[in-house]
Amino acid sequence: MHFLNQPPRYLFFTGKGGVGKTSIACATAVQLAAEGKRVLLVSTDPASNVGQVFGESIGNHITAIPAVPNLSALEIDPQAAAQAYRDRIVGPVRGVLPEPVVKGIEEQLSGACTTEIAAFDEFTALLIDSALTADYEHIIFDTAPTGHTIRLLQLPGAWSGFLEEGKGDASCLGPLAGLEKQRTQYKAAVEALADPLRTRLVLVARAQRATLREVARTHEELASIGLSQQYLVINGVLPISEAEHDELAAAIHQREQDALAAIPDVLRALPRDQIALKPFNLVGLDALRHLLVAATPPNDAGAIELPTQLNAPTLASLVDDIAVDGHGLVMLMGKGGVGKTTLAAAVAVELALRGLPVHLTTSDPAAHLAETLEGSLANLTVSRIDPHDETERYRKHVLDVTSPVKRTLRK
Repeated sequence: MHFLNQPPRYLFFTGKGGVGKTSIACATAVQLAAEGKRVLLVSTDPASNVGQVFGESIGNHITAIPAVPNLSALEIDPQAAAQAYRDRIVGPVRGVLPEPVVKGIEEQLSGACTTEIAAFDEFTALLIDSALTADYEHIIFDTAPTGHTIRLLQLPGAWSGFLEEGKGDASCLGPLAGLEKQRTQYKAAVEALADPLRTRLVLVARAQRATLREVARTHEELASIGLSQQYLVINGVLPISEAEHDELAAAIHQREQDALAAIPDVLRALPRDQIALKPFNLVGLDALRHLLVAATPPNDAGAIELPTQLNAPTLASLVDDIAVDGHGLVMLMGKGGVGKTTLAAAVAVELALRGLPVHLTTSDPAAHLAETLEGSLANLTVSRIDPHDETERYRKHVLDVTSPVKRTLRK
C-alpha cells in the first residue's frame, strides 16, 4: 500500500460517507501497532463506530485496546467538549459578575459556535507536541464525512486569521473567549497540518463517478489550505473474477471500470491504492488484519444472520402513503453511504410526477443532489442548507450580541 510507505506521524482518512474510512483507518492502526509502533486512533465523527469495530466502549477519553498491544483510541464527543468548554469559561466569573450577566454569557455559549470551537480545541491539542500525545509515534484520524472534515481542517487557519486580524475583540466573553490564550497551540496546529513530513491525508473513495468527483473537490479544497501530502485509496473494487459468471456482478464491475477510466485529472497524479471488495464483514480484529492484504477471508468474520424475509413496505407504497395528505414534511436519515440522497431524490421525483409541488433540500455538507437529479422537473425545486454559511451567519450574530455585554462590563 502506497499510503503506508514511510507513514508520517499524522494520518487523516477522509471521504464521502460509507466509503470505508473507519475500516481502513482501523486496519491501518492495527497494522502499525503490529509493527511495534505506539498508535493513537482518533475519531472526529459524531457518529463514530470505532468502538463497534473493536468491540470496545471508547468514548471521549484515551482508551487502550486490550486485544491490540500498542494501540489506544479516542472518540471526540463535540457535545461533551462543549460542556467542558462552557464550564471553563463561565466558572471563573460565576459569583464575581452579576447573575444576569452570567446568564447572558451562558446563553451565548449554548449555540453551535461553541460546539465547533470546543471540538476544535480537542482536535488541535492532538496536533501539537504535548504530554497528551508524547507517547505515540502515529496518530490516525478517522474523520467525519467530507464536508465536516474540510471545515474541521480549515479551522486552525480560520481562527488563527481571526486572531491576527483582531476581529470582534477575541478577549470578549462569549463563544470566542479563550481563543487568544490558545494562539500558540493554534499556530502549532497549522504548522503540523501544512508539514508534509508530519501529515498525510488519505482520500478514501469508491469506484463511482459521483464519489470520485467529490474526492477531486476535496483534494483541491484541502490543497488550497496547505495539505499537499495526499494519497488516494479506492476501496471496495469488485474483482473481475466475481464478474465472470454473474450478470449483475459483471454490470457492477464494468460500471466501476468506466468510473476509474474517467477519474478526474486532478486525482491522476496522486499515489493510488485499490482495495478489493471483501466477502466478509469488516468488524473484529481478524477481519481488519485481512483488509489491507490479498489474503484468504477469515473464518466467519463478522458474519451476520439475516431473516429470510423482511417485512417492509415497498418504496412505491411508501410514496402512496405520503401523497394521501397532499402535503407534509418528509425526512430521510441514516448512516453515511446508505443511499439517503438517492432515496430522497426518488421520493421527491415521484411526488412531483403526481403533480404535487415538492421542495427537496439537504443539510449534508457533502450534498450532491444536483448530480443525482441531473436535470430539472416540473413541480420540483431544489436547495441546499450550507453548514459553513450558516455557521458564519451565527458567528456574526454572536459577535453582534456580544458587543453590548462588553460595553456593560467596561462600565
